[in-house]
Amino acid sequence: MNQPLLLLDVRCPNCQAALTTNEQVVLGAHLVGTGQEGEVRLSALFGDSRAETDLAIGDGDAVTYACPVCERTLTVETPCRFCGGPLASVTLASGEPLEFCGRKGCRGHALGGYGDLDEMTDLLNRMFKIPHD
Repeated sequence: MNQPLLLLDVRCPNCQAALTTNEQVVLGAHLVGTGQEGEVRLSALFGDSRAETDLAIGDGDAVTYACPVCERTLTVETPCRFCGGPLASVTLASGEPLEFCGRKGCRGHALGGYGDLDEMTDLLNRMFKIPHD
């Protein structure tokens, strides 16, 4: 197999631009506390919280994300249910939304992975359009 089974192919919900490059999701970023602007490359592997950036993001710092193509925000109004931080939303290639937290260290920070088996099953069902209750 040439690619990991759970490589998330995500797009901007605004302009539909592909955001996944190789095994990373490339996003524009704004560090809330300091106002730093830059780029963040999140792991596109399901549940992997690794990220690469030149920004000085410490544990607990919050980041808001934007599409690097259309520059529109990916932040949604609803805060993270775990930490109250900014929640971002991208779209899976299947058309389903995928939300993740912008606070470093939050368990909701990894794309699609909160460590909950039911949530992982739900995401897989949405990715592969499998009918479920």
